[in-house]
Amino acid sequence: MRKLFVILLMAACGGKSSVATIPVLPGDGDTHVAKPPPEKPAPAAPDPWTGRNDLIAAPAVIAPAAIELPKIEQFKLANGLTVYVVKKDRLPVFAMQVVVRAGRMHEPRSRLGVADLTADMLAKGTKQHDAAGLAKAIDAVGGSIKSSSTFEATLLSCAALARNANTCFELLAEMVTQPTFPEAELAARRDVVINSVRQRLDDPSRLASSHAQNLLWGPDHVRGWIPNEQSIGAIRRDDIVAWYRNWFVPANAMLVVTGDVDVRKLRSDLERSFGAWRKGPVPPTPTYPEQGLSGSRIRLVDKPGQTLTQIRIAQFGIKHDDARFFDTLVWNYVLGGGGPGSRLTRNLGAKGYGVSSSFDRNLDRGSLVVSAATRNADAVASTKAMLAEIAKLAKDGPTREEVVAAVASITGGYGLRFQSASDFGEALAGAELHGFGQEYLANYAVAVGGVTVEDAKRAAAEILDPKAYVIVMVGDAKDLEPQLKSEGWRFEKVAFNAPITVPVVEPDPPADPKAVAAARKLLEDALVVKGGKAKLSSLQGIKLIAAGATTIQGQSVPLEVVRTFAFPDKMRIDATIKPPGSPRDVVVSIGVAGDTGWQRGPDPKTGEYAVAEIKGDGLATIDFERWREPELILLKAVEPTSKLAPLADETVDGKPNAVIRLRSPVAEVDVTLYIDRKTKLVTRMAYSDGGNAESDEFSDYRDVGGLKIAHKRRSAGAGRSTTLDVKSVELDPKIDPTVFNKPAAK
Repeated sequence: MRKLFVILLMAACGGKSSVATIPVLPGDGDTHVAKPPPEKPAPAAPDPWTGRNDLIAAPAVIAPAAIELPKIEQFKLANGLTVYVVKKDRLPVFAMQVVVRAGRMHEPRSRLGVADLTADMLAKGTKQHDAAGLAKAIDAVGGSIKSSSTFEATLLSCAALARNANTCFELLAEMVTQPTFPEAELAARRDVVINSVRQRLDDPSRLASSHAQNLLWGPDHVRGWIPNEQSIGAIRRDDIVAWYRNWFVPANAMLVVTGDVDVRKLRSDLERSFGAWRKGPVPPTPTYPEQGLSGSRIRLVDKPGQTLTQIRIAQFGIKHDDARFFDTLVWNYVLGGGGPGSRLTRNLGAKGYGVSSSFDRNLDRGSLVVSAATRNADAVASTKAMLAEIAKLAKDGPTREEVVAAVASITGGYGLRFQSASDFGEALAGAELHGFGQEYLANYAVAVGGVTVEDAKRAAAEILDPKAYVIVMVGDAKDLEPQLKSEGWRFEKVAFNAPITVPVVEPDPPADPKAVAAARKLLEDALVVKGGKAKLSSLQGIKLIAAGATTIQGQSVPLEVVRTFAFPDKMRIDATIKPPGSPRDVVVSIGVAGDTGWQRGPDPKTGEYAVAEIKGDGLATIDFERWREPELILLKAVEPTSKLAPLADETVDGKPNAVIRLRSPVAEVDVTLYIDRKTKLVTRMAYSDGGNAESDEFSDYRDVGGLKIAHKRRSAGAGRSTTLDVKSVELDPKIDPTVFNKPAAK
């Protein structure tokens, strides 16, 4: 009755009520209608545990206690290297770790990634062993050897059976004191790191975290600098050698040895192994201005096609030695660090995935980051719910029950962290790195157990600031923009493949005239091998057809490309993409003639084909593409006015290559040419564009009308990779000039 009345009322008012309250009949509308007798409640199910007296009561909570540390010996070698020794002979195993205070926080902005690359290269060759020799030597004794870098340090470790400790002494000492940083290995490792940076574009979670740090810390702080393809690609062997010589000195390091060791004999063994490590001054750690934040900043990172939105809410955190550190451990556990039982997880429920909160534990002030992924439709509502939980905790703090549960969970598993000798060594190295000493490890659980409700409330109120934060959302802008605008939230929008940190362009170093002359001679020889200056200069046009595959959002898609070039300034490219499962192909075309250009492709919303003019930066990109045409690039390189910078040789596919940087006339972009020393053929062309490293690789050269043409081509950059096999090449083909004209839309 009531529902029918409401429907009739709305119909009478034109479908929608214009008043705030809809009148209804008193009661439920059936006051004078006979009702069925009330249902009898179902009998309660019997409780199988009632009356049982054999149940085990939950144990009483035991107050956290200090753990008993094994005896720790400490001494210094003659060169100043501090050594910590922990004898644990329960098992016949041995582990050692070298910690050098040089990591991400020490990098210059122009060489972001040098700490990571240097750490990788330490295991790629010494004066005694190459990379394969190091691996073979440690494998022969069933041990392991590693090197890596963190925000604060570079870590080298070796583990083996105690009877094979000498192998670790020798190999780890070689890596620390005698690295060779071979060029061939560097080229391979640099490509691996660049590929990792590219993979960030296909990992919305990594992408969101990187943008959150950049937005929070800004362009003038090391925490806001995000390594990109250009910064990694710019790192040369000289940079790694300089980094190593600058930071890798005994006074800037420590050595931790754990396991079944003879402490009396150890000192002489270490003097013999690490004594060759020369003393040196310790450089000052870079410092940055204290950051401030007022109000909120929001960044929308547009990644079309995403069905989930990655959300990050970030604020400034605390230093590891802050007196409120243990209090923060507790309230953060309550907020989002405690997994399924945390407030954020309970609040978001099924709408949130991977919900958590965490804070940095470094010597310097770090970040507090709240993370979650939600469906696009729930993104803004979930963000508001997360902000509300942060504000609530800042205002009221955690409850007594929450503090008790957090302390019990954090301290309950603390002792289980030290199951092996290497576990204890790593923990000891971390404590000493931050200057805490051994008492920190012994009394960690006691310090957590001493946190009171008042302590946690006070710390949450002081550190959490509901009015000063940054928000990053990585998702499909077409779904997210309407929500943000509806809330009245101001935001900046960036493309997912745009560089997060603006690249640093350094001036060219002074060139050695003899080296430049040698590079120019090599380019002239390469031009002869290509087919000769006369042949290339007389070329009027070229048409190339190739087929292969490209990656789109991580998925490999078949591709066919037709490239038509009428020299000097007319070019057309037609790319036919064959999406899996799609009933029709997608064709994208670009044409340019002189200073006009156009592009044609399907509209993302309607699917209908549309034509648009190419203007501004788009034309500049086309100009650069015409200039760097692979078949003509050597002509540009040998011009008397060309600006050349010879670089160190590198190895490509196991073969030595000369590397020559060529300055283009377009937007001051450098193109790096790789030329096989033996065949004099171009094997690779690379350049950086706005932080994204682009590269083209060429192989399987065949003779076509007197010119050497690469029939296998691979290009990579900006999160995509394309591999093509050339099917046909026509030199000076008959080209209808109208193919370069702007076509009709349909």
